[in-house]
Amino acid sequence: MPAKLAPDRHRGLIIASGELSADERSSQVLGRLLALIGPQPRVVILGAVDSVDDADSDLESALYAAGAGDVRHGTLRTRGDSDERPLLDAVEHAQLVMLLSDQPLRLSTLIGGTALARSIRRRNADGMAVAGSGAGAALLCEHMLMHGAQGATPRSGGANLAPGLGLTNRVVIDQGGHASDRIGRLIAALALNPFALGLGLDPSTAAVIGPDNVLEVIGAGGVTLIDPAEMADSNVADLAPGAPIRITNLRLHALTGGARYDLDFRRTVD
Repeated sequence: MPAKLAPDRHRGLIIASGELSADERSSQVLGRLLALIGPQPRVVILGAVDSVDDADSDLESALYAAGAGDVRHGTLRTRGDSDERPLLDAVEHAQLVMLLSDQPLRLSTLIGGTALARSIRRRNADGMAVAGSGAGAALLCEHMLMHGAQGATPRSGGANLAPGLGLTNRVVIDQGGHASDRIGRLIAALALNPFALGLGLDPSTAAVIGPDNVLEVIGAGGVTLIDPAEMADSNVADLAPGAPIRITNLRLHALTGGARYDLDFRRTVD
């Protein structure tokens, strides 16, 4: 469950984005995001050591160009790194933490259950924004979509879930591959957990969840949102691994920049 809020506090933004690269479209997305957070925010980038490459430096440069006042890196090699005081102090004073990874499980096994995870959850409940970019976006959720089968047809065993940071329990996020592949994985995940909404993200596109649980789309791409609230039938419990899943009466929304969607009442809003 998301961290509890103090009576006088508003939760910080939860930002899920597709891959952000060193191009104009991603720069525009970062500019919009930082404008929502405040002037010259302090940013901490968190990633596993195997995920750190030149793209990390590109992101730092893009953040400064977009208006960040200070950008620091937290490179995790072992779980012990998540308990280091300098890193915890940096998170304590940040206005934005960004999670980067080439695969969600790599980062979640280094952070989950540590002082760093508790700090991120508490600071988000106190108003700090937390973003996940690329595979790091899946880590924002209570139910983290690790990986799954490609293809538009949902299949038994085609979505593998693990515990994430739990900043939100409203969505399950998939940002990998082509949109047609994400549909199959998301539907397979929702067949296992029909409480959540499925969220598929294009590159250079972000879904920003505010403290009122209204999601806003920012960027040049699209966000696919699948709502299983009125699901009528599913045979997922009776299937052998790899078999196609029958699931009926799902609602699908294709959202683009400027669209807003209420995750509590499950409807678009003006």
